[in-house]
Amino acid sequence: MILDIVGRFASDVPEPPGSMYIRPTHVGTEPAIGKAAAPTATSLQYILLSPVGDYFSGGDTTLRLLLEENGARCAAHMGMIKSGGNYASALNPIMRAKQDVKADQVLFCPNGDVQETGAANFLLIDGDEVITKALDESFLHGVTRDSILTLARDMGMKVSERELTVEELLERAAKPGCEAALSGTAAVLTPVGTLIHNGQDYKVGNGGVGATTVKLRQALNAIQWGQAEDKHGWLTKV
Repeated sequence: MILDIVGRFASDVPEPPGSMYIRPTHVGTEPAIGKAAAPTATSLQYILLSPVGDYFSGGDTTLRLLLEENGARCAAHMGMIKSGGNYASALNPIMRAKQDVKADQVLFCPNGDVQETGAANFLLIDGDEVITKALDESFLHGVTRDSILTLARDMGMKVSERELTVEELLERAAKPGCEAALSGTAAVLTPVGTLIHNGQDYKVGNGGVGATTVKLRQALNAIQWGQAEDKHGWLTKV
């Protein structure tokens, strides 16, 4: 279905850095009110396409993240599911964070366990090491996350998929040259400059856009745009 619809509307794909946003969607259709307590026996799957511009403004723009230790993005057993309800459950904390501390996003860290934001995975870049939470069912297994980690390994970087506490995050983030970023379909790799914890701002490195973040983002974009060799077979010709 994806190949068919992208092929049909290929002429509408914007030139880089714009892109065609592809969203496979699956909804239940059984006409029974009681199905709120049981899975539907019928469903509808369709593909949404939307031309989009560049989500990354570049320059010195970085994000401010509020570290939230008292709540989670969604129910732990649903974290790895690409469900609209998971995004909805994160909206209220994000709206409060924007109003109260001028945060761009909330980094959910239930009981001090650094997980993900409302719409993207989180990466900490300390020198030649990329640190991110190991895969489990509590958070989304993003394709962009996997692609960035693969490219980091290709560049000879150390990739550590493990538990990361808020305490360690703040300690490492304060080091000169440290970087943090969010990875996602639209965000690709967007730099984080400030972490907000218990009413205090903590700069990540110097608070600006890190060189490694830019390098990893450019490497992925180059493959997506056909400017670099696709060594991993990620691209499909339509």
